Parts: sequence; structure tokens; C-alpha cells
Amino acid sequence: MNKTRWKHGRKYLKTSVFAIGLASLFATTPTQAGQPAVLVPGLLHQMVSLASPLAAIATQTIDTWSKQASEALRRQNVQQVALATRPDLRPQPSAQSEPSAVFHSVAFRVSAIPVARKWKTVYPAVVAADFNDCAQKSGCAARDILGQAIENADGLAFRQKISGINRTVNRIVRYQPDAENYGAKDYWATPDEILARGKGDCEDYAILKMAALKAAGLPSEAMSIVVLRDVRRNLYHAVLAITTSQGHFILDNLSDEVKLDTALPSYQPLFSVSAERSWIHGIKSTGDKVASAAPLADVMPGEGIAVR
Repeated sequence: MNKTRWKHGRKYLKTSVFAIGLASLFATTPTQAGQPAVLVPGLLHQMVSLASPLAAIATQTIDTWSKQASEALRRQNVQQVALATRPDLRPQPSAQSEPSAVFHSVAFRVSAIPVARKWKTVYPAVVAADFNDCAQKSGCAARDILGQAIENADGLAFRQKISGINRTVNRIVRYQPDAENYGAKDYWATPDEILARGKGDCEDYAILKMAALKAAGLPSEAMSIVVLRDVRRNLYHAVLAITTSQGHFILDNLSDEVKLDTALPSYQPLFSVSAERSWIHGIKSTGDKVASAAPLADVMPGEGIAVR
């Protein structure tokens, strides 16, 4: 090949590559708004005629560039997905209309349930609870023990903090049904009443634990008192649930061990209260429907003495 032909050949190659590059910018698959276009190498061969050996070289070059671009795009997408799926360890809302509420239930916010009226009276006392003040109050011995546990919890890791409070409340409160303690079928006591008597049933344990953990620095919005049915023992019960992105931690007067709700498959939540809100819960059945609960007015939690 003489110099003149080689000069024209190089010019033709540059022109062909440039033309094909321009064509590739417009040769894309149909996309939706906001989505990146995807190159289609086969369409380039239909738009540009490459009959000469030099054009064949250009085709190979374009194919190579296209593969490199596709691989780069794939890597970028993988990186974006990896970043998007990193776990968020910050506290999360405790109830949602998806099966991610406590005990894998579906929760719906309501206000017209019997327990909401009782909780409206008790919750301000939970917020205002002072475990360092024994002046003119009974139950000072139990109050001092709990106050010391709250002080000891300062600076501890989350799991150690909630375990210490759970264990302390289980120790200082003796189980007694409301009918014997207050002469009522279902009475929700304040923290001061529980400490003064030193006795209570399952929701009283949960109420006192919520007040103590709030004094220890946990946000009340992350805690809820869950009234449930223990399907294994066929009775109603109440526990304190703490909701985080790591799961729902359950504080139970039947155990000094804090467990995740996934470790308690026999617990079926019926309703819950948290801060100034209340919810009813349902469990999705195999028919993808929310299971109906018992009449809420008939639900009176109480299970007996804890076995440790």
C-alpha cells in the first residue's frame, strides 16, 4: 500500500469510527423517563455499511468499546445496589401496615379500643416517673433498687441496659392478679402504684419496665406494651416490646432473658400501646387475609407466676 492510499485509508478509518460513534449515541433501546439508555451493538451494523477490511477493524473496535461500556455500567449498578442495601441501625417506628410489626404482625393505628382509655391515664405517670424521690412515697426499698439499676445502666450497651432493667423489675415485683390486688378484673397501675404495693400482673411489669427504661434514656416512642394471646398455653399475656432496625426485643416477666420476637412463635399480638398511640394487630393467614382477634373488651392479660 503506497503512502497516498494509506493516507486515504487512515482518513476513512477515522471518519468511519467517528460516524459509528455518533450513531451509537442514538442507537438505544426504548427507555422510560429517568432511566439510562442501553447500547444495542447489533443496531449499529444495520445503520452503517462496513464493507471494507478497514471497516471490519472499526466494527471490532466498536464491539470492544460496547462490551467495556456494558461491563462498566454493570459494575456501577452492582455498587449502587450494595450501597442501597446496607442495614440502617437507627431506631425504627414500632408499628406499620406491613408484616414487620412486632411478632411479624400487621398493625393498624386506632383510638377507640378499651385499653386506650386506661393507657391515657397511665402514660403521663410513666413519663413523669422519678425513681430517686422517695419522700412521702411508699415502696422506697424497691424504688431504691430500681433507681440503682437505672444508674448502673448508664453507659452500658443497649442489650446489657435492657437486660438489667428487665431482670431487676422481675425481681422486685411479685405477681398477683388484678382481682386480688385491686379488686378489679383488669386494672392498669401507674409506676408509683406498682412500687408501693410491690405486686402486679403482667402489664404492670411492662409498665414499670417502660418507665425505668425511659428514665435510663430510651425513647418512649420505641417502646410499646403488647397485649397478646399465648397460643401454646391458650391465655392472654402482656409484654414490653422495644423496636429497633435489628428487630423487636421482648421484655417478659416470665423470663429474665431478653429475646427477639422471632424466638417466641407462640405469642400472637392483639393490640398494643406506645406513647400516646394505640394499635390493633392481625396475623396474615395462608389466604393472605388479616386474622380476626377476640373481642378486645374481653381481653384481660394475666398468666401466673414466672418460672425462672
